[in-house]
Amino acid sequence: MKASTAKLGVVALSAAMVAAASAATVEQVLVRQQWPWSTDVRVEYNVTGVTTPVDVSVTAFNGNEPLNAPNLKNAIVGDVYGISRSGVYSFIIDPVKAFGTDQIAMSEFKVHLSLSDSAANTTEVLYKIYDLVGGGCTDVTRGDLLGGKYGTIETNYTAYTGFETQVPDVLIWTGVTNDAKYATTHLVMRKISAKDQTFKMGSPDSENGHAADEVQHNVTMANDFYIGVFEVTQRQYNEITGSWPSFYSLASCRDTRPLDTITWEAVRGTGSSAAWPGDLSHNVASGSFLYNLRSRLSGTPKLDLPTEAQWEYACRAECTNSWYNGYDSIGTQFPWHVNKIARYAGERGYGPDGNLIGDAAIAAVMGTTNGTARVGSYLPNAWGLYDMAGNVAEMCLDWYANYTSDDQADPAGPSSGSKRSWRGGAITSKGNGVRSALRGSRAPSSASSEGWLGFRLCLTITE
Repeated sequence: MKASTAKLGVVALSAAMVAAASAATVEQVLVRQQWPWSTDVRVEYNVTGVTTPVDVSVTAFNGNEPLNAPNLKNAIVGDVYGISRSGVYSFIIDPVKAFGTDQIAMSEFKVHLSLSDSAANTTEVLYKIYDLVGGGCTDVTRGDLLGGKYGTIETNYTAYTGFETQVPDVLIWTGVTNDAKYATTHLVMRKISAKDQTFKMGSPDSENGHAADEVQHNVTMANDFYIGVFEVTQRQYNEITGSWPSFYSLASCRDTRPLDTITWEAVRGTGSSAAWPGDLSHNVASGSFLYNLRSRLSGTPKLDLPTEAQWEYACRAECTNSWYNGYDSIGTQFPWHVNKIARYAGERGYGPDGNLIGDAAIAAVMGTTNGTARVGSYLPNAWGLYDMAGNVAEMCLDWYANYTSDDQADPAGPSSGSKRSWRGGAITSKGNGVRSALRGSRAPSSASSEGWLGFRLCLTITE
C-alpha cells in the first residue's frame, strides 16, 4: 500500500462469515481508496440478521498475508460498534495512522470483517446533543464515541490529566471542546449513572476550608441523570432569549463564555408554577428561560437546574477528596493542580491590574485571558464535565440550609427558605472556594455582582 499512488485504489473484497450470537453475518464488503483527494480507505459492508447489537472487528491483509498493523483499531472511524439493525454501513481507515507511514505499497490490500456481540453498554446513550436552533436532539452512544464518529475521546483519565480516578469505565468525549457549536448553538449533556448509588456529600471536619454548612452525610441517589458538559454560555442564553445580560460582555469572545449576572427567577420563573421542591415535577413558569428552552426543543424535555445532590455527585465523579482531581486542601497554599482544573482568583480570575474586577466598563472590554474563561478551557473530571470548579458558581434548585449528619435519599433540599444554593465557586474564589463541597447562597431574585454566578442544566431520567 502506497498512499501516494493509485495502487491503493484497487477494489478488494473480504466477506467474513464469522457470526455473532445473534446469527448476524457481514457480506458485500467493498474497499476503495478516496484517491486522488485523500489517502483514506473507505470500507462499505452489509450486515444481515441482526437481532442484538454487534461490533465489527477488522483485520488487514496484502493478498493472503496478514498485515502487522497494531494501530489499525485506532485508525478506524465509523460504524464498527453497536450495530443494532441490518443494513449497509461504512467506516474509514487512515492508512498513515494504521501503518505509521505513507510509503508502503500493496497491490492486493484487503480487509476481513468479523462480528461479535457488543458489550451490554455499547448502545447506551452517553451524551445528548440538543440543537437550540432546530430543536432536535441527537443521541450519542458509547459505540458512536468508540467508533470515532464524534472526534477525539479519552479512556485513560490518568494519562490524559495526570490524576487518578475511582471511575472504572472512563469514556470522555474530549472532541466536544474542539467545535464552538457545542458551546453556542447546541447544548451537550452527559449521562451520569447514579441510580441507587450512595456517596458522601459534604466535607469531613478535617478538610481545610470545611464550613458548618458542609456537614458530611450519606446520600443515596434515586435516578440516573444527564448534566451539561459545560456551564450555559452567553450565546446559548441569547439563542433562547435574544438578550446578553452578562458582565463579561466583549462581543468578540462572549459567545463561549459562561453566562453570568443572572437570577434564579429568570431561569425558572416566579410564583407557585415555579416552586421547588413543590410537587417535584420540575414545573417552571411561563416566560422563564427554561420554559422557552423546553418549548424550543422537540418533546419539551424537562431540562432544569440540578439539585445540590445531583450537582455534587456529578462533580465528584466518585472522588472523595477536596477537588475532583484527587487532591486535598492542606494549609493555605494551593499548588499547581488547582490551576489545572479551575479559573479562580488564583488562576487569572482577576482584571488586567491584578485585582478582582469591580468595574463593569473594564469587564465589558476584557478578553478571556482574565475574568471568566471560555467553557472547557480546563481539564474535566473523570466523567468529562468541565468547569465544575471555578469559572462561574452554579445555581442549584435547593433552598439553602446547613446540612445535617442524617442519611438522605435523593434529597430535594428544604421545603422552604429565603435563599437558593449555589455550588462550585467562581473567578472571585480562592482555592478553598472551588472545593467540591463548597456551598453558598443567594436570594432567587438577586443577580450576582461582578459576573460570578451562572448555571448548568440537568435532565433527570425518571423512566
